[in-house]
Amino acid sequence: MANVSLIIGGIVILSVGTYLMRLGGTKLGNRLALSEHSQALLSDAATTLLFAVALAATLYEGEHFAGMARLLGVLFAVFLAWRKMPLIVVIISAAVVTALLRMAGIQ
Repeated sequence: MANVSLIIGGIVILSVGTYLMRLGGTKLGNRLALSEHSQALLSDAATTLLFAVALAATLYEGEHFAGMARLLGVLFAVFLAWRKMPLIVVIISAAVVTALLRMAGIQ
């Protein structure tokens, strides 16, 4: 079991770092003038990072492949989101599809 003080210390360090990044953004946001190209690159970088995290969470559980049921459930959710369905419908439908596939024996 990890030392509790190390865990609390890590939480404090991450919290302070997050706060300082947010504070830096508000203080430096007006002073730094970025070109349109730079702003577009930063926006694309944030989108790419979020996509990579979502992809890793979809495909892997720990160090192993999460299974076809999860992948097909997520693909169904992406399809529903593309069709502009309400978020609650997307989430519940994806969960139901994944559960039904697992009940059918598809892992």
